[in-house]
Amino acid sequence: MAAKKTKKPQKTQSAPTPTKLDLIALKPLSKTPETQTSSPASVEPPVPVEPPVPVEPPVPVEASVPVEALTSVETPTSVAETKKIPKPIKRSPSPPAEIDPSLPENPDAFFQAVGIIVGEVAFSDKKAFVTIADKQYPLFYASSHKKGFDALKLHLKKTAQSQLRLIVYPKVMHFPKREQPYLIGFELVGFSSVNVTPIESITPSDSSSLDRQLQDREFKLSGLWQFIPVCQTPCITIQKNFSDERLTYIKEAPPEQKVNFMKASHIPILWRNAPVRPFRFNPKLNKEQQGQASFIEIKAIFLPDKDVFEFSSLRSQPSNIPPRSLKAGKKDKAQALQAKNQRKQELGS
Repeated sequence: MAAKKTKKPQKTQSAPTPTKLDLIALKPLSKTPETQTSSPASVEPPVPVEPPVPVEPPVPVEASVPVEALTSVETPTSVAETKKIPKPIKRSPSPPAEIDPSLPENPDAFFQAVGIIVGEVAFSDKKAFVTIADKQYPLFYASSHKKGFDALKLHLKKTAQSQLRLIVYPKVMHFPKREQPYLIGFELVGFSSVNVTPIESITPSDSSSLDRQLQDREFKLSGLWQFIPVCQTPCITIQKNFSDERLTYIKEAPPEQKVNFMKASHIPILWRNAPVRPFRFNPKLNKEQQGQASFIEIKAIFLPDKDVFEFSSLRSQPSNIPPRSLKAGKKDKAQALQAKNQRKQELGS
């Protein structure tokens, strides 16, 4: 019995097993002080856990991370660290560019879209194409320019030179679905060999003048600066210029022919920091509150890699008063649609 009594004190002198104090010290400091000091004073605890020292706030993100990278910083899991990291800086839209006061006002302005392209011209099954930077575009002609188109065919037959400089009107085909990309083509006005001027055309004086005014892939565009419902890129809308002869023709033309003649062309333009905002129709506003599109005259460069035109320079002061033009109204469009449907029924019967 005496031997058993002598072994008991030896157990108390051996290395102490983990007590409640150890477990409490490893838990968060939200425990009360009474719980932490409840162990007997005679038992020597292991190395005490020092109370946490306040952590210095980290270096602000702006000092070490570019502003552009703020949005890519991962959100830390610690609530404390989350508070120390500033929120990403919201960039305000770039202010519009100032209009050069020395630019003239143009009282004789008119709607226009014309430019110069350089490419390989080829004919296939009575269709013509021009290849610009390895991209092929359809080449059209209007009845008024058929003479120039026939001259182009003859030139390609007589010579082996297919690399030509063309004066063209840009033609953009938009589709009802907004997400469906538009298609770009060109309507021939005149042409020449790459190193030869002036450009051959049925209107040589106008063509040679444009040839001197414009560089390759450069266009003169004059029209209404606005968004259209079927295109995500703002456009310059080119309407038919007014004349008494055209007005007489429209009054006598059938509905479909009338609407097709007055159809506008919408040229997509990349223009950062434009001095005037493109007009956007807001269905929530009344007609009096809508505002109107500005009439602008610019030079733009055709970018075949993006199939879009990019602003180059402003040619005159933007105006809130556009030139007189011809535009098909709702009544004209309804009559044209009715005539088209009626013709389809007659062909189907």
